[in-house]
Amino acid sequence: MTRTTGSSIVTKSGHVIDAITQAHRPLKFSEIVARTGFVKSSCHRILSVLQGEHLIEYDAHSRTYRSGPRLQQWARAVWNRADIQQAASTAMADLCDRSGMNVALSILDNDSVLYLRTVDFFNTRFASHAGDRAPLHATAAGKVFLAHMLPARRQATLDRIPLDKFTDFTRVSRDDLARQCAAILVDGYGVADREEAVDVTGIAAPIMGADGAMVACVSLWSSTGFHTPDQVRGQAADLVRCAGVVSTELGAA
Repeated sequence: MTRTTGSSIVTKSGHVIDAITQAHRPLKFSEIVARTGFVKSSCHRILSVLQGEHLIEYDAHSRTYRSGPRLQQWARAVWNRADIQQAASTAMADLCDRSGMNVALSILDNDSVLYLRTVDFFNTRFASHAGDRAPLHATAAGKVFLAHMLPARRQATLDRIPLDKFTDFTRVSRDDLARQCAAILVDGYGVADREEAVDVTGIAAPIMGADGAMVACVSLWSSTGFHTPDQVRGQAADLVRCAGVVSTELGAA
């Protein structure tokens, strides 16, 4: 492997990870030194840092290094995101065409909604795009993610996140949000009625994975200039069916 002129710990760590992950077997220290071109002291220091972050593992018996559990988790997360988008693509486009409303696919990323894919029937300044984030408490998708958390995690999240009041309709009471979460588990979908933006009403339903846990969310939303809040809510059954189709594609029972 050709050594670049980058000298930062991040750059060097990247080269070490490249060497380990591109090999077809665990590598000895001397092999990593040879593949990266780093001096032994520098290479040893980087390996220690990566071990401390669980990005690589050291086998004392064979004296070799291999990728660690955290790096494997990252790889699975990236793969799952691509897999979810592929599974949801057709169902989202069909839902958009049938409803005449905008559709979004999102995942939970730390304490916010992260949009992976959007399909827009109409253009508006409120439209989210892939890579955008949104608050949990003021969006339909965010409420669905909260509802499907274990109770202890949901309470800890509600205690931790800021409950900003974006409009006069934004629900900022933690008790109110907890009641909404209970209703979502019964109804199968969540609603945010003009809570993040005063002109937008959205509904969202969970996408389940093969293990029965929620892995993503599909949302349907519109501006009051195109549809009334009641018209958006009226699409709930079709939205839930869409989420079910995607869940089945991902192996959910």
